[in-house]
Amino acid sequence: MVTPHLDLPLLAEGKVRRLYRLPDQPGRLLMVATDRISAYDHVLTPDVPGKGAILTNMSLWWFDHLADIVDNHLVSLDVPAEVTGRAMVVEELDMFPVECVVRGYLTGSGWAEYQRSHCVCGIQLPDGLQDGSRLEEPIFTPAAKAPQGEHDENIDYLHLVKLVGPEVAAQLHDLSLRIYQRAEEIARERGIILADTKFEFGRRADGTIVLADEVLTPDSSRFWDAETWRPGQGADSFDKQYVRDWLANESGWDRASDQEPPALPDDVVTATSRRYEEAWARLTGGEGFVEEDAPAAPDVPDEPDSHSADRIGAMSRVVVEVMPKPEILDPQGKTITSVLARLGHDGLTVRQGKRFEITGEGLENRLDEISQVASELLANTVIESFDVHVED
Repeated sequence: MVTPHLDLPLLAEGKVRRLYRLPDQPGRLLMVATDRISAYDHVLTPDVPGKGAILTNMSLWWFDHLADIVDNHLVSLDVPAEVTGRAMVVEELDMFPVECVVRGYLTGSGWAEYQRSHCVCGIQLPDGLQDGSRLEEPIFTPAAKAPQGEHDENIDYLHLVKLVGPEVAAQLHDLSLRIYQRAEEIARERGIILADTKFEFGRRADGTIVLADEVLTPDSSRFWDAETWRPGQGADSFDKQYVRDWLANESGWDRASDQEPPALPDDVVTATSRRYEEAWARLTGGEGFVEEDAPAAPDVPDEPDSHSADRIGAMSRVVVEVMPKPEILDPQGKTITSVLARLGHDGLTVRQGKRFEITGEGLENRLDEISQVASELLANTVIESFDVHVED
C-alpha cells in the first residue's frame, strides 16, 4: 500500500522515513516508515509492500532487547490510525551528524577499502582476508552523513573526534560496539550472521546519549544465513543486498550514469519482501508484531474435534499445525496476517502461533488454496513441515 501523507507539519523526509512534528506534543515527533526501498543512493520503484511495518516492528523488538545498554527515543505507539504498525512517537533529539557503523565481517565498502590499503577507516587489518571474512574483533568505522542523494563518507576516529568532540566520540564508539556484540550474539543463536550494521544517536538536553532512528533492520544491516556463509563465496542474505545485486548485475543500469535506476520487476519485489519477512521471523519468532490492519479473529474452542475434509462447512475452520526446527520458538507469529493479503489470498483471517487457524467464507471450496497458503507462508528454512486439517 502507499503510505499516506498526514495532515501534520512535515519536518523531514528521507529515502524511507517521514518525520512529522506533533503540535500538541512539544518535544515529540512522529516517525513513519514507508514501503520505499533505496539502493546506491536512489529511491527505487515500486515500493516493497509491508516493508515499513517490518522495519518499525523490528526496531521496536531490538529496542526492548537493548534497553539495559542504552536509552532509545521511543515514547509511545499512540499514532494516527492511517499509520498504525509503521509509526512511532519519538523524542526530538539533537542528532549527531554521523552514522556509527560496526563491522564484524569484511564486505561492502569495507572490503573495497581493504583491497586498496589493508585498512578500513584507518584501522589496519591482517593480510589474507577475503570478501565475507569474519574479523578477529568487531571494528567501529563511522561515516559522516551526506545530503540526500549523496553517499556517506567513511571517516577515521580522529575525524569523528573533530565532529563531535573526544568525550562524545568515545561514548559513541563504546555504545556502538556493545550494541553490536549483544545483537550479534542474539542473531547468531537464531542462525543469522550480523555482518555489519549502522546506528544513529542523538542527545537529550541533559546530555544523555540516546539510540534513535531505526536499529538492526534489513535496511540498516547485513543479515546473512549462517548455514550458507563461506568467506570468499558469499551467503544468502535477508536484507536489501538482493536488490543491490539485481541493479548491479542484471538490470543493465550503469551506476556511473545520470540515469535513474529501472523499476524493480515483480519477482524482485516479491523476493525482497520475503527476505525481510524471513529476517523478522527468524530473529523474533514474530513476537509482538503491531499489525497495520489486523482484523480480530473469532473466539474458538480450545480443544475441538477433528473431522475429515468432506465434513467441512460454514462453521468449520482450517488448522495448520506447524513443525518448526527445535531451536525456533515461534516461527512466524503475527507476520502471517500481514503476509496473507500480499500473497493475494483475500478474505481469510488467521490466528497466529505454532498452530494457526484460518477462517473465512466458502472454506469448503478453498482447501487446495489453504494448502498453497501454508506452503507459501512457511517456505523458509526455520520450518521442517506442516499439516493441514479441518476442525468444526
